[in-house]
Amino acid sequence: MKRLAAALLLSCLALAPLRADLLGKVVEITGIPGWKSVEPLEPGQPTPPFPVLKYVPVDGHNAAVLLSLLPANVPGHEVTDVASLKRFNLLASTPYLPGPDAKPVINELKVPGGIGAYITNEDPALVGKPVPPNEYRIATTVTVLLDGQYLIHATLFYDEPDSADFKDGLKILLSAGAHSTNPPL
Repeated sequence: MKRLAAALLLSCLALAPLRADLLGKVVEITGIPGWKSVEPLEPGQPTPPFPVLKYVPVDGHNAAVLLSLLPANVPGHEVTDVASLKRFNLLASTPYLPGPDAKPVINELKVPGGIGAYITNEDPALVGKPVPPNEYRIATTVTVLLDGQYLIHATLFYDEPDSADFKDGLKILLSAGAHSTNPPL
């Protein structure tokens, strides 16, 4: 009987919806099985000016997703369409580019209720080498304009091209939705 009760409890937990985290006060991000939300800042890091969330694999393997909610209407840098979104994404991916003259491929991303673009960069210093602790071989910068007003920027960190970690990171990002202060009953 105890085994049956334990199995029932585990199956209920597996079917329970995952909790949504708020990115700022306006966007909900829902985690996925196998990933958890953690403190986004290392001890001693200054608090960023914009809301940030971080997700990592529960099993501790080397991957992470960092999400930020940024203003889409900064004068001179407004993000309103695919072209301006791609320009923003290119600027945001600068720290991961191999050099200032790099011309990375900017891919469009299908986003329900929005537009998106991403750039994938592999660290040239880690090609064909083991990845040291607290470093990642690949960084994919993804920028999404949701509902024409919420600019979400994410960086997906992982070690293998086209991996489950990349796909899971996109699932976490694409779970974003406008937060309702009056949820349906």
